[in-house]
Amino acid sequence: MTTIEATEFFHDEEFERKYPGVKVPPPCFLASGAKIIAHEPNQSLTVAFLVRKEQTNPVGSLQGGILSSFFDDTFGPLSFRTMRKPCVSIDMTVNFIRQVRPGETVVIRAEFKAKSRSLLQLYGEAHNEKNKLIATATSNMMVYEP
Repeated sequence: MTTIEATEFFHDEEFERKYPGVKVPPPCFLASGAKIIAHEPNQSLTVAFLVRKEQTNPVGSLQGGILSSFFDDTFGPLSFRTMRKPCVSIDMTVNFIRQVRPGETVVIRAEFKAKSRSLLQLYGEAHNEKNKLIATATSNMMVYEP
């Protein structure tokens, strides 16, 4: 699996000058262990996440909120990279289909469904290593001017 370094993906000198208080890559992205594996500029982003034991629920599978955060950690960077401005989630709907266990990798591909200057609509799918669908998600994101 080829990866794109986060420092390379998030590096944007103009953005850094314009928004000095905005941290990119976001601390939550780094903490998740996310690995960017594909990027189609202005279209899609694919990110892989290795599931760790401390991310599991009482029955031993990936906790749904953490899977939701994986979607957010894919939608957000795609929006940032495309708009070159801070973007925030205003809603997200996740549909869970099958469980994931520690040691497995979740691969999320996110794409735009619609874009305007201030609102982005995104769709994503999460698959396991066997390319079985784990979950789907939609989100609306707003371009944020701090």
